[in-house]
Amino acid sequence: MKNGSYIPAFNYDLLTPFYDFFLNILGFGYKERVKIVELLELKPSENLLDIGCGSGSLVIVAKKLHPENHITGSDIDEKILKIAEKKIKKENLGIKLIKTSAAKLPFNDSSFDVIVSSLVFHHLSLETKRLAITEIKRVLKKEGRFLLVDFGKANRLWMKLLYLLEKLLGIKEAKTL
Repeated sequence: MKNGSYIPAFNYDLLTPFYDFFLNILGFGYKERVKIVELLELKPSENLLDIGCGSGSLVIVAKKLHPENHITGSDIDEKILKIAEKKIKKENLGIKLIKTSAAKLPFNDSSFDVIVSSLVFHHLSLETKRLAITEIKRVLKKEGRFLLVDFGKANRLWMKLLYLLEKLLGIKEAKTL
């Protein structure tokens, strides 16, 4: 069920282990992660932060495509971070994981060259989105880049069905973080 301070992957803790499976079925698999990493235009030795890294799939793709880069994943959900940690250890990748809220990042000012957040912001309340954007601006270097990847208006039939399923399951935006 929903945690008091955040919404677990797919709204329920019991679905967390199936997060990658469901994303692949919904069309957010490896190819889409590669596209996102390409959009980041990472240069050698840049520091990348993935806010709401979930099971770590995106940071794993980023590290494999850019092994010279310093990559950090953050998420507020300890259960999904354990899944990410297992996957990262299995691949023997040097990716740092941090348990934290997007609204209060434990990093120094101007720590990252590139920040990405995918499929997270639609879960956040308006106030939490504001806090997260303020934090992103704070920890991003002056010439840094931020990429936000999330759902927009449902204009395709499958997206409308996904939105309907989300409503039927009672998935809502997080009220507090």
